[in-house]
Amino acid sequence: MHLLLVSAVNLAATIELESRSVLVHCSDGWDRTPQLVSLAEILLDPYYRTVKGFQVLVEREWLEFGHKFDDRCGRNDKSSERSPVFLQWLDCVYQLLTQFPTEFQFNSMFLVS
Repeated sequence: MHLLLVSAVNLAATIELESRSVLVHCSDGWDRTPQLVSLAEILLDPYYRTVKGFQVLVEREWLEFGHKFDDRCGRNDKSSERSPVFLQWLDCVYQLLTQFPTEFQFNSMFLVS
């Protein structure tokens, strides 16, 4: 989780402080890419720290871009495809939420409900 958060902070800093464009594409684009991009978006834009914004973010970065939820959550016979990618991301969001609770419109109960 530490590496994901550090990478997201670096990504956000490159965009915000250095005014540079970035291209994020991790190996196959299914797992680390939405983790990093959506964490950076939460850091950069307070809209994504609202209930509606968070829902929009999950829908766009995870659902519309085709994250393999069934495979990663073990809903098929391929155990080699299982990976807690989305749960790792939620844990990172939780870490941000506990460190900066006043920056979010929701609390940890929203993440688990």
